[in-house]
Amino acid sequence: MFFGKGSFFRGLMLPLLIFSLLFGSLPTVLAAPQSKVNPHDSSGFVVLSDVVPDIIQEIRYYSTYNFVGDRIDGYNEPIALMTKEAAQALKAVSDDVKAQGYRLKIYDAYRPQRAVTNFVKWAENLKDKRMKDYFYPEVEKNRLFAEGYIAAKSGHSRGSTVDLTLFDMSTGKELDMGGTFDYFGLLSHPDYRGKLTEKQIKNRMILREAMLRHGFKPLEEEWWHFTLKDEPYPDTYFEFPVQRLPESNLVTKASPAWVTNLPAAKTAKQLFVVGAVSGTTAWVSLHEKDANGKWQQIMTTPGFIGKNGLGKEKEGDNKTPVGTFRFTAAFGIAPNPGSIMPYKQVDENFYWSGDARPGMKYNEMVDIRQLPGLDKDGSEHLVDYNPHYIYCLNIGYNEAGTPGKGSAIFLHCLGSNKPYTGGCVAIPEDKMRFVLQHVRPECKVVIDSLTNLGGSL
Repeated sequence: MFFGKGSFFRGLMLPLLIFSLLFGSLPTVLAAPQSKVNPHDSSGFVVLSDVVPDIIQEIRYYSTYNFVGDRIDGYNEPIALMTKEAAQALKAVSDDVKAQGYRLKIYDAYRPQRAVTNFVKWAENLKDKRMKDYFYPEVEKNRLFAEGYIAAKSGHSRGSTVDLTLFDMSTGKELDMGGTFDYFGLLSHPDYRGKLTEKQIKNRMILREAMLRHGFKPLEEEWWHFTLKDEPYPDTYFEFPVQRLPESNLVTKASPAWVTNLPAAKTAKQLFVVGAVSGTTAWVSLHEKDANGKWQQIMTTPGFIGKNGLGKEKEGDNKTPVGTFRFTAAFGIAPNPGSIMPYKQVDENFYWSGDARPGMKYNEMVDIRQLPGLDKDGSEHLVDYNPHYIYCLNIGYNEAGTPGKGSAIFLHCLGSNKPYTGGCVAIPEDKMRFVLQHVRPECKVVIDSLTNLGGSL
């Protein structure tokens, strides 16, 4: 968020802001003039998780847990967008830190100009201090402009800036950085010594050094903020919203050899693969054959599986089944997002039966008006699972409806911050929408450990 702090920066802030408002970013000596770019043109951008599939995303401005306290204008989906160049550089960072046992967690990336305008309007309303205790307890709100925390322009709008942290794969938690993202104060300076332990400073340096190695430059006042040095649009502040990009921007590549060698690939034209990596984390991907019969990977994302891992055997064991399945039904609390498969928008009347008694349609979607004797307590009232069931696909486990073998094994949206499911497979909402828009009834669903599948990240 920041534009400058400290005594030196306070002295320069006003003229810098005036210069920025009049002329854009600071000039580069003898830089070649940039051709006019349409700020509504997203063709130079990609969905970050399409390029870096193992990132974790917690897009704070899509949620209400941010310094404003509301979802921010222009954040239509909880996804990260970046310029193609910045995304490729961040892929190198991801590979670097992954070798050290970490994954990247993204808080924000491209930020539309309308979001920055939202921040300005919020800062001008001095009465709204709902989030002061969490994000700016040391700064009076009437000083946010003067001290550079809020400004009319943000480098994020140029598309090559990212806010992020590190996720420790051994502990399943964020690395302790000694301060929260978007905290307005000295504690956010990368090497601030006042309240940070040596371990916290070291953790910040792990992130900083990895970003520097791969072409990013830091902001000296925020440990989480980095910009690609050779950003492709240094003078353009884009205005399109944060949401799934047009199909023409879709990043595809040849499917890995281990996917094409799966037994299911011999007869399928489309594959949905869930490869459990460790614990409850999985690498999830969608593949299809192109016009030349070559397998193409069209979607990848991190996901979660059952709390107790793989190998489902019975109802309530919190395990995800292993095997080759199909998607049997598409449904959700939200309206149809453009599903290829027939889609049912559920309401208060719909349950997924967990009632094993004869005639109670165990492991099927039922309308309570047609089956009033259903054991509701033993079944799932679908609309109660929001945001998990905003969009869903039923994975055809136990299609025969064998009582007690297990029911309601879905592919669904991520829920809260729990890094596991009750046996389902969970992926980000934007990816779930994408899957619905692309998956066909004949798609084969393959679930196992990545090791057993012969795969690797």
